[in-house]
Amino acid sequence: MRIEIRPAFDDAVMAAELPIRKAAAKMLQLIQQLDLIQLWSHPGLNFEKLRGMIEPSTGQQLYSLRVSGSARAITCLLNGPTIVLVSLHVQHDKAYRK
Repeated sequence: MRIEIRPAFDDAVMAAELPIRKAAAKMLQLIQQLDLIQLWSHPGLNFEKLRGMIEPSTGQQLYSLRVSGSARAITCLLNGPTIVLVSLHVQHDKAYRK
């Protein structure tokens, strides 16, 4: 799977504490090895659709992806397949706010 990283995601990873940065790097390595079907079904990533939430600049549906026990990445999917890492939220509950 191809990965596109938005500046907001990259900035949040760089500002995060070391355990979150390591978890993000591990997640990136893992999703590079997966196809779309494997991404949907991978139990550790917990990839799920965020109902009623779209990416403002593209209008794409947003999804949540587990980075760690507390951190979530907000993503969208493009044709190709490409996963776009839009933002990183260190606190799980804040990832789901509009």
